[in-house]
Amino acid sequence: MNVDFSGVYLTVEDHGGMYTVCTEGELFYAPMYRNGTVNLEEFDIVDFELSEVDSDDLEEIQTTLCDMMIRAGLYYKEGVC
Repeated sequence: MNVDFSGVYLTVEDHGGMYTVCTEGELFYAPMYRNGTVNLEEFDIVDFELSEVDSDDLEEIQTTLCDMMIRAGLYYKEGVC
């Protein structure tokens, strides 16, 4: 999968990992290892319907990341954000 990530990341310890969004605002997740590291190659798109995480929580995470992109002045296309 060739995805352009936004460069903003959000660690959610309760979910055991880190989230990011692509430049189009799509949400991605990667697990965190016991030593606190995350392999950036392991990000996978979040399927809101199949996720064990509440969709409202996922939407809040996605919105937070999109807001971070806007504040950082990063380019993104009209889409989810």
